[in-house]
Amino acid sequence: MQSKKVYVEGIEPKNDNTSLKAAIKDVFLKSTNNLEWLMKGDIVLLKPALNSDNPYPSTTHPFAISVISKILAEEGANVLVGDQSGLGHVVQDDIGVIRGNTHDNFIKSGMGKDEDNNFISFESRGWNKGFIHHQSDYTTSWPDGFYVTKCIEKADHIINLPRLSTHSQAGVTFGFKNMVGILRDDSRMDFHANGPFNNFIKREAKGSTLKSVDDGSGTFIEKIVEINDAIKEKLRVTLFVATKAQATFGPNQSEFKLGKLEIAKANIVNLNPEMVFASADPVAVESFAFALIKGIRNDLPPLSKFISNLILSSNKNINHIDKIPIRKQTFIQHAIDIGLGNMPDQIVYNNIPIPLQKRLGKYLEET
Repeated sequence: MQSKKVYVEGIEPKNDNTSLKAAIKDVFLKSTNNLEWLMKGDIVLLKPALNSDNPYPSTTHPFAISVISKILAEEGANVLVGDQSGLGHVVQDDIGVIRGNTHDNFIKSGMGKDEDNNFISFESRGWNKGFIHHQSDYTTSWPDGFYVTKCIEKADHIINLPRLSTHSQAGVTFGFKNMVGILRDDSRMDFHANGPFNNFIKREAKGSTLKSVDDGSGTFIEKIVEINDAIKEKLRVTLFVATKAQATFGPNQSEFKLGKLEIAKANIVNLNPEMVFASADPVAVESFAFALIKGIRNDLPPLSKFISNLILSSNKNINHIDKIPIRKQTFIQHAIDIGLGNMPDQIVYNNIPIPLQKRLGKYLEET
């Protein structure tokens, strides 16, 4: 039976890489029950958040990749890291890759190095050869199903490594949203057509044969959640490294760039204590991430929050972060409805102040 425990480790902010790496290792091993599912030679796919070439916290913390890769390799696993960056950075259609390269973004973000040979840019595998169709009784928001990287088929186990961030379209980008990176670009266009600010997505796809057709269902968030149905049998843990968080805008550092001028920059918050948290249950850990971002946003300077809400006022998903209880968030409720997991039954804290534990618990208990 899948554990609904969330393990949370606090680290005092003192630029001590040793403490952070130790916390990642400790939380990873606890949340996987010391890798009880791993056999020597198994293929383990690490899925970071690599939407762009922006550094952490717009993308996954580099230590999440390096520490977990090392642990797995020492246990005899064949470790792969893979993603496909967002349409603003990589565009692929049935003719080929129009622009961008996810591997380049892996290097530029600080997540990887040139000599890393275990990284897979999903777009590099080809439009037809590199992706497979997925559809099930639990993906009803996708009438025709969707296409995901064949690397899912190849992997024995999947580790989800998101970042803690708000998102100008989806409201938040945690574990469930991170799996957008396994989609082929035509499927990305399909779900974005239901969402806010889709004209920006269509502009990013210019020069390709990709089409954007709104099916009128209004199931933008539901479609995102249902992508995770394609990996649920192989997902072993979702782990966040949260020394920082993006608390407005997102997923990138800024919404627009005019030369070197960045417009609508994300408000980056340094956490105190810094945290690493994880769970084998993707709904449980997503719920905790919601509690954490709610608390962070509650403490934002009023002007920062006002500017973000004003610019994104037409997007109800942003307002929902603060106003709707966690268990009623569409990300959470729909994930429970389609059998991805459940709310946490226990939060196992270490080095987290009691007042903060109580505050986060209050967010999780709201109805």
